[in-house]
Amino acid sequence: MVTQPTPFTPNEPRESAETVLAKNLIAARSLRGFTQHELAAAADVSRATVAQLEAGLSDPRLSTVSALAEALGIAPLALLASPTEVRALVDTLHHPSPAPAVDLTRVRFFLASGMLKDRLRAARDGAEIARQFGYESSGSQITAGLFAALEPDAVLLGAQLGKALADPDSA
Repeated sequence: MVTQPTPFTPNEPRESAETVLAKNLIAARSLRGFTQHELAAAADVSRATVAQLEAGLSDPRLSTVSALAEALGIAPLALLASPTEVRALVDTLHHPSPAPAVDLTRVRFFLASGMLKDRLRAARDGAEIARQFGYESSGSQITAGLFAALEPDAVLLGAQLGKALADPDSA
C-alpha cells in the first residue's frame, strides 16, 4: 500500500536557515560515521566551525557549506533542505514513496517525538530503506536519510536525488 504524502502548506512555520543546516549537518555527519573532528579535517575547516554550525550558532559562507557537503559525499542542497521544501518536491513531483508502510510508520514515529536522537534514528532508517532499494552509494543513502528525517514519503526521492547529483550521467 502506498501512503499519500503530507500536503504542502505554504503558511506553516519555517525553521531558520541556521536550524535547518544544524539538524541536517548533525544527521548527515552521523550517517557518514564521522566525528566532528573527522568532518572538520575532511572539509578543511576547524572543529569549532563544525560545532558552531551544529549548534545553530553560525551563519556560514556558501564555500563552507559546499566543503562540508563534499566531505560528506552529498550535494550542498541536501544540507540546506527544510521540511517545507522537501514536501513541496514530493507534492510537485507526485512522488509518494513506494517504501513499505511499516518502515515509513517507524520513521514517522521517531519524528513525532521531536527529539534529536529520534530524528537521527529516522535518518538511519531512511538510509537503510534506500540501501534495501538498491541505492549503494553513501551519498544516495545519506540524502535519503536526510529527506526521510524531513518528510518520510521523500525517502526514495532523496536517494534518487543524491544519486543524480553525485553522478548526473547515471540518473
